[in-house]
Amino acid sequence: MSEKEMQELALFRFSLIAPLVNDTFVASSQMQYFRDVSKKSHKLPSGKIMDFSPGTIKKWLISYRKGGIDALIPKTRSDSGAPRVITSETIAKIHAIKEKFPYITGTLLYQKLVEDGYIKTTKTSLSSVLRYLRDNNLKANQLVAVERKAYEMEFAGDCWQSDTSTGPVIKVNGQKRKTYLICVIDDASRLITHGEFFFNDNAVNMQIVFKKAVSKYGKPKRLFVDNGSAYKNDQLTLICASLGVILIHTKAYSPESKGKIERVFRTIKDNWMHGVDWNEFNSLYDLNISFNKYLSEKYLNKEHSSLGMSPRERYLKDSSRINFIPIELIEDHFLHRVTRKVNSDSTIQLHSKFFEVPQKYIGQKINVRYSPASIDVAYIFDKDNSMTDTVYPLKKVDNSKIKRNNLDYTRITGGDNLV
Repeated sequence: MSEKEMQELALFRFSLIAPLVNDTFVASSQMQYFRDVSKKSHKLPSGKIMDFSPGTIKKWLISYRKGGIDALIPKTRSDSGAPRVITSETIAKIHAIKEKFPYITGTLLYQKLVEDGYIKTTKTSLSSVLRYLRDNNLKANQLVAVERKAYEMEFAGDCWQSDTSTGPVIKVNGQKRKTYLICVIDDASRLITHGEFFFNDNAVNMQIVFKKAVSKYGKPKRLFVDNGSAYKNDQLTLICASLGVILIHTKAYSPESKGKIERVFRTIKDNWMHGVDWNEFNSLYDLNISFNKYLSEKYLNKEHSSLGMSPRERYLKDSSRINFIPIELIEDHFLHRVTRKVNSDSTIQLHSKFFEVPQKYIGQKINVRYSPASIDVAYIFDKDNSMTDTVYPLKKVDNSKIKRNNLDYTRITGGDNLV
């Protein structure tokens, strides 16, 4: 099993215990919840359907509470010997096609998968695909109209929503730059837990906003986002699992489900953005200063028509229910997690930077964590989820000045990419 597959399996296990982790389950007791979950069959990320005993699910919960999401990563391949005629990538493509063409026939869908190179006729038969469609209620005659009802969470912190809206074009150093406003709001109170303008709408910036929101207003039980690349990626999934937050994605091509945050964006534009002269701003810093002034002086403290009080008052009404995280632990939850094989010159690469690691790791695969916002330090973790080393970007000039004993320069080879 690859590193990615083991990671996906750990996240699947977390999805089954998440309601217990953040106390959102509705069963009469934890044991009853275990029994309820065990009564259903569950689809693994590989596509295999399996049943789990109450004891197995309980064991996952105990492991998570002791070691976090890393404790749910399987030590050995759990599906060894099991047929895998439909890969996880193929499953994702099947769902993408069905989202776009809900009434496509199974035969035509199979032909598309073959043409696009997702399956080979010699390995995956038409009957296997048809069986998957049937077992997952994806056949045309199994589709039902989507029912949508207005909803509102009962308490602040029960669910946050996050999305991105286009911002104004400002001139920086004589060059026009498009901006993007990334916001996180609380469903029950409409409080903007954090909002910030950036020049790019990407995953790193979204996670920066989410981290600042958690730092100020605690962590939510759920995070509701769309399917854009900034919101649907492995690192955000791992961050939420580490925090114990249930990550929920909207149904594809269903913008109606994000009505609350879309309404917040419209309020921001109507009450602030459309009345500002953007020629006065020449940096993101100035733009965000003005936005924060609008939030604190108007939006957060102004009575909301549907609440009968301001968003800040509504949020603080449930302050005793908010789950705050010690500030010194927040950074750890938001570190990116990757696996790297150490080169023969004791280096690894994170994005465009090389890092120098202890020579004892040469040739090994190591677990590395780092902050994507400022890649100037990284941390090595062992299999027990304990940090073993702190590493820094490679400094080739400094290394050239280190005195080495009995160094034969005629035998030095390799490392051309670093020299």
